[in-house]
Amino acid sequence: MSAPNKLMRVRIPANGTLIDDVEWLTLDASGQPVQTGVCRLAAVPPYTNIELVIPASLVAQHVLEVPPVAARHENAVIRQLLEDRVLAGMDDCHFVRGTREGKLQTVWVVSRRWMLELSDACRAANLFPQRAVPEQVLLALQSYASTPEGVVYCTSTGVSGILPDLALLDAVAGESLTAMDSLLAARVRSPANLFEGLPALHRAAIPTRLLVTAGVLIGGIALAYLLAQCLTWRQLASQETQLRDAIRQNFAAAHPGVPIVDPILQWRQLHGKAGQAGGDALDQLSHLALNLARDVHPQRLDIEGNTIKITVGASDAAILKPVLQEKGLSFDSQTTDKGLEQLVITRPAQGGRS
Repeated sequence: MSAPNKLMRVRIPANGTLIDDVEWLTLDASGQPVQTGVCRLAAVPPYTNIELVIPASLVAQHVLEVPPVAARHENAVIRQLLEDRVLAGMDDCHFVRGTREGKLQTVWVVSRRWMLELSDACRAANLFPQRAVPEQVLLALQSYASTPEGVVYCTSTGVSGILPDLALLDAVAGESLTAMDSLLAARVRSPANLFEGLPALHRAAIPTRLLVTAGVLIGGIALAYLLAQCLTWRQLASQETQLRDAIRQNFAAAHPGVPIVDPILQWRQLHGKAGQAGGDALDQLSHLALNLARDVHPQRLDIEGNTIKITVGASDAAILKPVLQEKGLSFDSQTTDKGLEQLVITRPAQGGRS
């Protein structure tokens, strides 16, 4: 791959079929020729900075007298002026503005359909040129050059054209012109990019085959990650179940005959200071669990002093109410906005009935 300051010029065949061999030339940073070759478009060496040279026989130069107008209306004025000069219809005409001197505007006209075909051919050949210039702008003023299609010339006033025979040059140009040896190595005399106004040629960052391969690899990695997560979750669930069983077995061995509701809370109740003055909410909850001796699943617990608010489903509420009444615990029941039932239990003060 070349450095960005180097340039490759590729001359497109004049027949416009894009299947013949093309001539190419590379230039170094100072504009000196480095390497040249002739090959099919698909075999052109890859380069970062590519400039296509469009033969003079495929591009027409027009010098129009364009009056001062707003920029947004200038294209419409140029198009109207071209309609009087272009013999064929304007539907396929693609025009690009060149230099302007006063009211005189240089306009380059080329087939839009052919330029789009050229873009497709370059993309298929994995070439992404930044510019396409008319062959005429490589000619210095008051010079000419021989090409496979004829003699391309440029007068001292910047008017250019192509002739089939060198013998006609003096008569048509009206002045003596100097011959140029190589157009591809010449400097561009005036800016003109025939790609302006056409869809841009974007370089593919990654070939499609690599994208597909990368997608498959990413999918495989994601699947392996999900499988590893599932295995980890299963291991954690198994460890949790084993731990719960071990806790229940240890509690049952230490306290035979005691109903097991929540062994952790019950262990704290039996070995801590549950129910004593200054006990925390966990103490009160463990004391309540021992009193109830039922397996319930509360949705929410709120403890304020000797008052416990327990929010349960309807089925758990049906289990709890008879047990609370049997234990002599006073409670109030109310339905929440989510359809659950909240039991407000007043726990007897220390020294009262438990």
